[in-house]
Amino acid sequence: MRRVLGLIVAGGDGPLDVLATDEDAALTPFAGKYRFIDFALATALNSGIETVFVAAPRASRALHAHLARAARMVTALCRPVPLPIAGPSAAARAPRLVAALASCSRLIDAERPDVVVVLTADHILQLDLRQLLDAHDAVAADVTIAARPNGIGETAQVELGWTGDLVLRPEALASLLDAFPAAPGDGDALVDELAAKPRVAVYDVLENRLPGATDRPGAFWHDPSTLEDYYDAQMDLCTPRPALDLYNGAWPLLPVASGFGPAKVGADPAGRAGQALDSLVSDGAVIRGGLVVRSVLGHGVVVESGAEVEDSVLLDGCRIGRGARVRRALVGSHAVVADDDEIGYVVRPRTPARLVDSGLTVVPPAATCARALDARPT
Repeated sequence: MRRVLGLIVAGGDGPLDVLATDEDAALTPFAGKYRFIDFALATALNSGIETVFVAAPRASRALHAHLARAARMVTALCRPVPLPIAGPSAAARAPRLVAALASCSRLIDAERPDVVVVLTADHILQLDLRQLLDAHDAVAADVTIAARPNGIGETAQVELGWTGDLVLRPEALASLLDAFPAAPGDGDALVDELAAKPRVAVYDVLENRLPGATDRPGAFWHDPSTLEDYYDAQMDLCTPRPALDLYNGAWPLLPVASGFGPAKVGADPAGRAGQALDSLVSDGAVIRGGLVVRSVLGHGVVVESGAEVEDSVLLDGCRIGRGARVRRALVGSHAVVADDDEIGYVVRPRTPARLVDSGLTVVPPAATCARALDARPT
């Protein structure tokens, strides 16, 4: 029986930073109650990996606290291993990945695993790693990259999409690190360099099948590189057949305990009933006489009497005031939409809310949204 060591690489930033992710992309909220790193942890746990280390470029208190609460998920979940990089280089995936492998080389030697699985926690992953490991063993590869074909490029070759997930033989680690510059470029350049080397294999994640997935492949691998990607992936969760199955009992997702009570949908003092249709409502959220349709609500969100929320993502702690209307919006954590305000109904919202190219309205965290510039005539 092979001994597998898991290494999860946290850190990173990008377009989702505007949502306030505690200085670490691994803590980006998704599907209301989860964080990106929860999907990486569940992938390791459900694949039978009992020993997991987390490498992070920052000493984030929030990440430490999250991992401490998540430790019960695995037999040995160690504290973050600091990476010798900081600043802009810590944001890029490829330098973080190489730095994580270099920093953990002695740890890997001490654990003496047969194989190391490396997952980056700046994206959403649901993958049976046992199938990836079988494919790695079948071709006797030193390194196997988990990738997804993105179509045919200009050179008539298949272009690969890669989010930093791979497996490797420990014996190949030193030569692998020697082959890379100290600060490699972006992920595409790194995967091209890897794929050109001997004894490096590529695994198509679309071939992966999750246990318990009866009417769909089950594997899910998504890199939300823009705010629109992030929003669209969450809106898909509100459809009858989402690509990401959160309810597969054979592949459980175990969110870290939030400390909030159960969600509540109730009437306001005047007796107006609250409603939530085709929506995900997280612990501690309260819909008090408001209407929520096709939306994702994070922990502790409050939707007040007469408010209407449609096709939106509300992150932790948001408050939607009485009579307010929110449509096709991405609202950052603890933001407040004032009573009778309108978000997503006008062309030019007042700062700090803004429109992105797709027409999605983005409200930064902890910001009180005043009325739009295009106010209705008095």
